[in-house]
Amino acid sequence: MHIKWLALLFIVFIAGCTGDKPKTITDEDLSTAEFINLATPLTFPVLINDELLNKKESDSALINLKSFQTFIPDSVFQQLYPKTKLLKLYLIGKITDEKDGHYVLIKSRQGKLNNAQLFYFNKKAVFLSTVDVNNYLPKGAGSKYCRIDNKFNISFIQERKTATGEMWTNESIYYIDEEGKFIMAMTNSTEDLSDEIMGNPIDTLPRKNKYSADYSSDKKNLVSVRDAATSKTIRFFVHFSKQNGECVGEVKGDAEWVSKTKAVFRDSNSDCVIEFIFSNAAVTIKEQNGCGSYRGITCFFEGTYPRKREPAPAKQTTKKKR
Repeated sequence: MHIKWLALLFIVFIAGCTGDKPKTITDEDLSTAEFINLATPLTFPVLINDELLNKKESDSALINLKSFQTFIPDSVFQQLYPKTKLLKLYLIGKITDEKDGHYVLIKSRQGKLNNAQLFYFNKKAVFLSTVDVNNYLPKGAGSKYCRIDNKFNISFIQERKTATGEMWTNESIYYIDEEGKFIMAMTNSTEDLSDEIMGNPIDTLPRKNKYSADYSSDKKNLVSVRDAATSKTIRFFVHFSKQNGECVGEVKGDAEWVSKTKAVFRDSNSDCVIEFIFSNAAVTIKEQNGCGSYRGITCFFEGTYPRKREPAPAKQTTKKKR
């Protein structure tokens, strides 16, 4: 009797050992549908930023490259990953549109280079399109990232703080249609749209002083400094634009040196006082007393402006003697 029970247990044990093991993303024989099912659902909004790209992923998220190449066309794989040496792909997760399909987010790492790709599959797990995130992020300085909201809008965003202390945002919004086409929906920007500076009234004055230069963040914000009549003062011109051009300030005058790096403007016709603090790379201005007669009522003379490189003098050509 005991022998029969032992035999039965042995059969059950063998059957358990020979049964199908759970699929993982490291398997080479995965189907596309199985791969999508293994992706963890992501919560909105989905952010693809430096924090995500620089995060160290566990080996359990590492995708089998041979398997993955069967999910997408060879031409797409080669375009996204022209070199496979040191290439590692990590499965971050998925978001699912119940009507249309699945968006699968993958992080790629090749040496020290990190990127992310969004792959779109329809409800039948057929690949339709991909978005290489780095190719769509705005260029230039500032914080740049991608955001996907609960309406499946894919936004590429750039944020930077201007010299006048305001946050400037540039946003391009895309979506993927039912056929897999990646389409731009709209662009948004809070960039200052006011008129540019119409000229610098002190531009032609000498600039022999160490801090005589132009300091500017863009074409609408300028602190221009030139030599004055004596070494104890500087001549300046300030123009700024804030709040999308709704608040503009402009003042010209002389400021007195109170230390090696600080000059102060005191207006003889009002209570206006502006402080200038210089470094080799920038100037910081701060309104110490009300300068309302030179600006809008909702903004102030304040901010840090980087120093602009002085244009090289034009080369003079000399005629060769014959």
